Amino acid sequence: MSLALRDHVSIQLVQPLRRLYRHARPSLRGAALAADEGRRMRERAAAWSPDQRYQWVLARLREVVRRAWSTTPYYRGMLDDLGFDPRADFSFDDFAALPVLERDDIHRAGQALVAATVPRRDLRQDATGGSTGVPTVVWLGPSERGWRESGIEYYMRRIGLPPGVRAASLWGHHLDPKASDGLRERVRALLDNARELESFRLSPSALADYHAALERWQPRYLLSYASALGTLAAEVGARGWRPSYPTQCFVTGGEKLLPKDRELIESVFGRPVHERYGSRDVGLIAFQLDPRASFELEIDWANVLVEPETGEPVSSILVTKLHADGMPMLRYRVGDLARFPTGSRPGHPAFTFEEVLGRELDRIWLPDGRWIHGIEFPHMMKDHPVREYQVVQRDDASVTVRLVPAPTFGEGNRAGILRTLRDNLDGLSVSVELCEALPRTRANKVRFVLSEIEERRQGRP
Repeated sequence: MSLALRDHVSIQLVQPLRRLYRHARPSLRGAALAADEGRRMRERAAAWSPDQRYQWVLARLREVVRRAWSTTPYYRGMLDDLGFDPRADFSFDDFAALPVLERDDIHRAGQALVAATVPRRDLRQDATGGSTGVPTVVWLGPSERGWRESGIEYYMRRIGLPPGVRAASLWGHHLDPKASDGLRERVRALLDNARELESFRLSPSALADYHAALERWQPRYLLSYASALGTLAAEVGARGWRPSYPTQCFVTGGEKLLPKDRELIESVFGRPVHERYGSRDVGLIAFQLDPRASFELEIDWANVLVEPETGEPVSSILVTKLHADGMPMLRYRVGDLARFPTGSRPGHPAFTFEEVLGRELDRIWLPDGRWIHGIEFPHMMKDHPVREYQVVQRDDASVTVRLVPAPTFGEGNRAGILRTLRDNLDGLSVSVELCEALPRTRANKVRFVLSEIEERRQGRP
């Protein structure tokens, strides 16, 4: 079957039949109906004014808080202790007075956070990758699963990629690198009209094989971990190849897309890169729709209320799930920092991010108590041939920079990086260590900044 015919069959026949099957099967019907509701609502709200969105979110938030109070021991006890009446028509400012939900709170609460009204058979367990500590376990009901799914589909359609288009992914299961080799996963890939390439064991030979496979497959888009895609771009560019894939664009997720990687990817492939931001415990949070015009990310406000923890331009991200039937989560700290639009306030929904910066823990502490966030380090090293880096701060405040050098890296680059870092790190002891590869988390991500001081402040072992 030709690739064009395969695309036509997948989009026009396989995907509609798949949707009918999900509606017909009792165990899948609840999530399928919720996905339909999510699609219709987002399409209907596309032309709404900011005030209409604002009022819809407020009405939905009141329902969510009332349901959390009536269905979970955790929120009934917490709201009663605070004297917060969820049955009143509270405002966003009232909502901002509620405490932030931390991951440790979820660990301690356990089943007290799970809604008693959702049958156990309808709940699905999920968990974070545990990249910053113990994995956080969440329970998803049919409504949340459907709204999550329809959010991804909605934004992919917005950039011209409906379900069933020819796709490829450079990804990896966070527990089992070979999970995609099973029969179930192969059938799913066939139904999705997709090819999966695992990103756990990248090497020049593996990247060459991936390049050849992608040239044959000609995907419309490639979904990838940001750092893995940067590594592929570096290898393809170094070999002087002229790739003809993807035919439309890239979509990155899983970790922060660094400006240097974006520049390299777009120069090698000549295709735009859409940054997708989300997490395992929340799902899709925001999507970059037109990176050639703006790096702004649109928040999936119909599914999640996103607010800054403070009124500062750069703030911790707090998320309230608006359709979490299995485990309500109000003002949950996802662990990332973002640059919010001017005028953003705690408790009030933001509809865009100017930029997602990365993990809150990714900061280096200076002797006077100030700190530098990890987003600054790519700018410090942008003029040097470095494929990957990791900045490690020990408990004594000394800093070691681990570098995976590109072939043209030399002693002049090492000296330049040391000089730049010493100028910016106010007298901290700084050293450089060259590596063939950097350690990765269980979720196969690179933590670009590791600080023992920050982890001690956070109470992590």
